[in-house]
Amino acid sequence: MLILRWQYADERENADVSLHRLRKRCEKIVAELEIPEPFEIRKLCDVLGERRGRPIHLVPIKLPAHTVCGMCVPTREFDAIFFEQETSPLHQLLIIGHELGHLIAGHQATEVLDPDASRLLLPDLDPALVRRSLGRSNYAADEEREAEMIGSLILRRARSGQDERRESPLDSRQAELYGRLRHSLEHPDW
Repeated sequence: MLILRWQYADERENADVSLHRLRKRCEKIVAELEIPEPFEIRKLCDVLGERRGRPIHLVPIKLPAHTVCGMCVPTREFDAIFFEQETSPLHQLLIIGHELGHLIAGHQATEVLDPDASRLLLPDLDPALVRRSLGRSNYAADEEREAEMIGSLILRRARSGQDERRESPLDSRQAELYGRLRHSLEHPDW
């Protein structure tokens, strides 16, 4: 029993170290991005599209229930990010941020659909392209974590820029306490 507890503690410690490394790597990636101020997701897509050499199109779509919330389909001429239109604006931002995370990190999706299914879903795109690109569930688990982290950090950085421009109703002592509480909630293990 004691050996199992040590083994579990070692596994958890390794996972914490791995998550810490992932966060540091993603923070570096996001720090190098030009985040438009004031933040607008479409402006960020314009900036990233210019950097990638092709535009990024945001495409709201009604996706079947209990499937993916978004998908990224890179083409030779443009990158399309499809996202669930029947969800809250905040959730849409999270979905788009996640899919941008895949593009920024250069992830490659695995092929899952046959050509006929691809033609049904996206009739104007090459079926091989759709099979390679369809959906966030077709990336490796590590790539999913990285994309999620990048997307979250982009939105956090955009939010912090908005917070800095907004005047705080808190006095300096309250603001300091608020900052410490916010930091401890965002980084519980640090």
